[in-house]
Amino acid sequence: MEMRRKDRQATADEAREWLKDAEYGVLSTVGPDGEPYGVPLTYAVEEGGQSLVFHCAREGRKLACFAAHSRAHFAAVLYTRVLPEEFSIEYKSVMAAGRLEEVEGREEKIHCAQVVAAKYSDRSAEDYATRAVDKIRVFRLRIEELSGKRLMKEGKPGMGYSSKK
Repeated sequence: MEMRRKDRQATADEAREWLKDAEYGVLSTVGPDGEPYGVPLTYAVEEGGQSLVFHCAREGRKLACFAAHSRAHFAAVLYTRVLPEEFSIEYKSVMAAGRLEEVEGREEKIHCAQVVAAKYSDRSAEDYATRAVDKIRVFRLRIEELSGKRLMKEGKPGMGYSSKK
């Protein structure tokens, strides 16, 4: 489906940058019972921007969802500023959809854990990843669809909803 508000649509390059820069996002899947399930998580975008990686515990509801359906949707909001006088909000958001795959090989798991750790810490990502690798499961979302959307006023008048006379 095409974006309705084309005037707010980001370029593919902008969307990819926003995906890299956001602190966290919400991964949405469907469980074995057909119920939707969304979970906030930390992640990192792999080099080239074609996939994102994250790690998690070795068991839990999210893993049951992954086993039931490999398709997933990811959304992150990079910036917000409420404009109360205009009944509006400035924002930058990005959405990605694709297929989940588990990263199996030890070295590749370490690499992915390092990519995530390096995003959030200035401490040794290698040390963290090596210690954590046997305690975590690592997943990759291969991005098949990517879009970004924004409303940035930049001093422009509101959308006609201002309460000011």
